[in-house]
Amino acid sequence: MLYKKNSLLKTLTLIAVFFGLFSLPELSASKNAIGYRPGQQAPEFNLKSLAGKSYTLAALRKKGHVLLVFWAVDCVYCYAEVKYLNAMQKKYNNKGLTIAAINIGAEYNDDVAEYVKDNNIKYLILANRLDNLDVGEAYHSVVTPTIVLVSPQGKVVFYGHSLPDISKYIKQK
Repeated sequence: MLYKKNSLLKTLTLIAVFFGLFSLPELSASKNAIGYRPGQQAPEFNLKSLAGKSYTLAALRKKGHVLLVFWAVDCVYCYAEVKYLNAMQKKYNNKGLTIAAINIGAEYNDDVAEYVKDNNIKYLILANRLDNLDVGEAYHSVVTPTIVLVSPQGKVVFYGHSLPDISKYIKQK
């Protein structure tokens, strides 16, 4: 319900982006970039799903690559990516990719669960509320969405704000 009530926030964010009041940094362009660069070790975490099951990055990596999506219920850009993430989940789930969406909006689990249901999300949602904020900070996620692809060896292979071309990292069988 929370995400339905904050259309003013969404509108103001779009206006600010349109008029250039703030912009997303190009993460690979400078030494002072925010976030992680390819080859850096991804921070470990232990978070719970909406169902209450604990997940660690180490355990998720055992299957293969892990696509971490730092998101919030009120993020219009995150909403726009849901259908692509669902398609990616369907195409690559059995090929070694785990998608784990980490809610960093500090929303309550009821609001996150409603959003997941309303948008028919098929990938793993980690919604530990305050613990998720700590993980978001560890990954230097200052805007949503922040997308991090972690290799099975625990190295960051992609860090950005749009979905990477997964076919570059996951081989088709």
